[in-house]
Amino acid sequence: MIASLRTVWTHPPSRAVALVFALVSIFVGSWFARIPEVQAALGLSEATLGLVLLGMPVGTLAVMPLTGWLVARWGAGTVTLVAALGQGLPFLLLPVVGHALSLGGVLFGVGLVNGTLNVAMNARANAVEERRGAAIMSTCHGFFSIGGMVGAGVGSAAAAVGLPMGGQYLFLIGGGALIVVTHRSGLLAGDDGHATGPVFAVPSSALLGLALLLFCILLAEGSVSNWSAVYLRNGLGASPGIAGLGYGAFSAAMALGRLHGDHLLERHEAGRVVQVGALLAAGGLGAGVLVGHPLAGIAGFFVQGLGFAVLVPAVYRAATQASEMAPGASIAAVASAGYIGLFTGPPLLGFVADGVGLPGAIGMVALLAAIVALGAGPVFARVGGWNRRRVERPT
Repeated sequence: MIASLRTVWTHPPSRAVALVFALVSIFVGSWFARIPEVQAALGLSEATLGLVLLGMPVGTLAVMPLTGWLVARWGAGTVTLVAALGQGLPFLLLPVVGHALSLGGVLFGVGLVNGTLNVAMNARANAVEERRGAAIMSTCHGFFSIGGMVGAGVGSAAAAVGLPMGGQYLFLIGGGALIVVTHRSGLLAGDDGHATGPVFAVPSSALLGLALLLFCILLAEGSVSNWSAVYLRNGLGASPGIAGLGYGAFSAAMALGRLHGDHLLERHEAGRVVQVGALLAAGGLGAGVLVGHPLAGIAGFFVQGLGFAVLVPAVYRAATQASEMAPGASIAAVASAGYIGLFTGPPLLGFVADGVGLPGAIGMVALLAAIVALGAGPVFARVGGWNRRRVERPT
């Protein structure tokens, strides 16, 4: 882990894009911590809030295909720089929203910027990897995980001291802009804006397979993120203070695993890493369900986080090798499928839980992880047939 952090931090282009990953998650994580406050201020029911919160994923999905074209035209570094500088602006409108519709519109704007950054920063990380000849993708996602925890802490602390959201986001925008501007040269280094390969093309079977894998992976992640506390509280009888530890354990394990992920992906075939990680997640989560104790459930979520940690970075990296499309367009295609899974997972799990109970629903997530393990082998074998570029371990 220390070696991965050093590899990223001592190389300006790598450090620049990793910090953008962290900033994206800090902004969103700080919003998540203030949702209950906004719900109370607007008098929204849970059902209405659920519909309003769809504004962000709808905006994210709407902009991803366009971002693939922008990255090919202007360069991943340039798009990342511009979007990172503007990412906090939609949040400044939160203090003035007066009803559910306006809140949904603001969150749609947040989703537009977030979706742009999601594609551009992953494409930029891939470009830095190729130019440098050293893997950084997983560590960048580790920075994203750390940023989420920092953002949740910032939002919680601001709410605790009564800091208005406008003040919170002015602070974050100022700090974020300073970081981005300071690392401008690193973001733009070698960014020629002329990616090879078409932006729109019929996806290869390998790319379609990766999209399906990411759909399943993020469906499982989204389900656990939204239902872990409910499962521990209502399904296993955990106290309110214990129930929240499930997602905390999952997030901590994700961050830990991602900071070790580049080491694994440099030394082992990516498909095998994905298979082993998915099997580990399935086994840990399944064992936690079978034991049926809150501590076992928390341990199961921790093991799932470790197993899932490297899956998304590995799929994004493989997407740039699995098609004749430009790297940004390939990432956009795969990410769009993944985000559909991420945002449909929680309601789908709710329907399953109504039919088979919460333990059975979480068991279905473990089964989904096992399906990912089975599918990873043939999908990554197809990627190997394309494999236009490979990250080699630096000598």
